Amino acid sequence: MAQQIDRRELLRIGGLSVLTTGLAPTIAAPTNLPASSSQNSCIFILLQGGLSHLDTWDPKPAAVPEIRGDFRHVSTATPGIQFTELMAKSAAISEHLCVVRSMTHKFTNHIAGTYVTLTGSNNQQDRDREAHGDDFPGPGAVLNYLGRRNKSVANLPASISLPNWLSIPGPSNRMPGQYAGFLGSVNDPFLVEGDPAGKDYRPLSLSLPDGVTDNRMGTRMKLMQQLDSSARLLETELNQRVDHLRQSAYDMVVNGTIRKALDLSQEPDSLRDRYGRNRMGQSFLLARRLVEAGVQLISFNEFNQKWDTHGGLVGRYKQIVPEMETAFAALVSDLADRGLLDKTLVINTGEFGRTPKMNGGNGRDHWPNVYSTVLAGGGIRGGMTYGESDSAGGEVLSRPTSPADILATMWHVLGVQATTELRDRLNRPIQLSDGRVLSELLADNA
Repeated sequence: MAQQIDRRELLRIGGLSVLTTGLAPTIAAPTNLPASSSQNSCIFILLQGGLSHLDTWDPKPAAVPEIRGDFRHVSTATPGIQFTELMAKSAAISEHLCVVRSMTHKFTNHIAGTYVTLTGSNNQQDRDREAHGDDFPGPGAVLNYLGRRNKSVANLPASISLPNWLSIPGPSNRMPGQYAGFLGSVNDPFLVEGDPAGKDYRPLSLSLPDGVTDNRMGTRMKLMQQLDSSARLLETELNQRVDHLRQSAYDMVVNGTIRKALDLSQEPDSLRDRYGRNRMGQSFLLARRLVEAGVQLISFNEFNQKWDTHGGLVGRYKQIVPEMETAFAALVSDLADRGLLDKTLVINTGEFGRTPKMNGGNGRDHWPNVYSTVLAGGGIRGGMTYGESDSAGGEVLSRPTSPADILATMWHVLGVQATTELRDRLNRPIQLSDGRVLSELLADNA
């Protein structure tokens, strides 16, 4: 007898998850938006916890030891640009990279720093908190709201997050900036959860249950909708959100495009090894496959302050940086080899940097005054740095750049005007971004 699929199972399929952030009324996307002239995609890598710029992208070899740190500097393939020895693979592909060395904002708290990184919004306190319904929406939610789907593939999601939600257990199990906020939770991005390096990784189940064909699944879907119509007593937002999740789960299982993209067994072992057989490496490989499938935004979310190194930084970085750097260099090179890099913007950032001086515990503390964000692809000029930190890596020396500027540039690459109006729950117009598009980084303006 064929396995039965009930409503709860369909919503649960394979770890597909959208987290409720409050039952805000759903706001319809405006209909007078400018048509996109771009089919570009973005892979947004957030190394939550705060990567030290001094020990990676912006070394200070002439500084005193307590600022310079223990890692040697290395020359990149681009004359005049240096990274630390931890970034050797990235140094070899520097022709594809633009390192913004003048990032700055005012928030020292992880959650506040993450929120401004994902939304560009400075309208917040510098403290721990949970996500709520009045938050400014994250990029994936904005794309869902605007209905920016790849029309060549039916029912393809605009955005997917991997492999977990950003979370700090305790102060912020639901970290703000990832969800739809004032756009209503029906626009929350999709999470494909789990460790893609694990042997039991089966996102979306990768197949229908035995004996259930695509047509039969469709018949059951119609029957379930008919049954539900007689029992709809919930409030409007909850109804819409459940319908949305149910239909999306159904689409992503029955439509093989995403299911196939998430099947890493289709990749040669040599390429999987090149990315690294770990959660980060295989997530980056999944991100590339999702770009090929037509998903416009793929977010990689680091979990639980992995990069928060208040003590023992050297030993910790010897463990965690090579894993990230190997995967990042492989991703950029792989996209370039496949002819995808010109239309795929890769953003690699933390929510802030680390203090210029090592502390008593041989670590570095939170430092938003200046830090680095790395861009590659999407029409961004490679083989360059933008902006400077001072000789100690403690303050911006030239071209101060905000997270809102990075986001405005991302929206430009994705074909969305930064002046696009969103509508909150009271139908008030709110501009998508007040950041400046970094036009000097665009290859078209070189």
